[in-house]
Amino acid sequence: MGRAPCCDKANVKKGPWAPEEDAKLKDYIEKYGTGGNWIALPQKIGIKRCGKSCRLRWLNYLRPNIKHGGFSEEEDNTICSLYISIGSRWSIIAAQIAWKN
Repeated sequence: MGRAPCCDKANVKKGPWAPEEDAKLKDYIEKYGTGGNWIALPQKIGIKRCGKSCRLRWLNYLRPNIKHGGFSEEEDNTICSLYISIGSRWSIIAAQIAWKN
């Protein structure tokens, strides 16, 4: 027995996010937060996306504390030295970079 689906797959938009969708998601979360219920969020803000898709979009692209752009020389050196010492354990390397910012 599996888990219940998170949304109605037939009525959910897939593919790239439109700037309007990003703006609606960002504005809503900045005003009200998520309330911990990502499944209900798309209906509240009026977009045809899955709650999981909204959560991932927020966490990986729209959060205000995400650094966009290239790495500084110090970050680049840290990444290289960590890769040499622990290998391709990227989640640990990413945590070290995020911790220093």
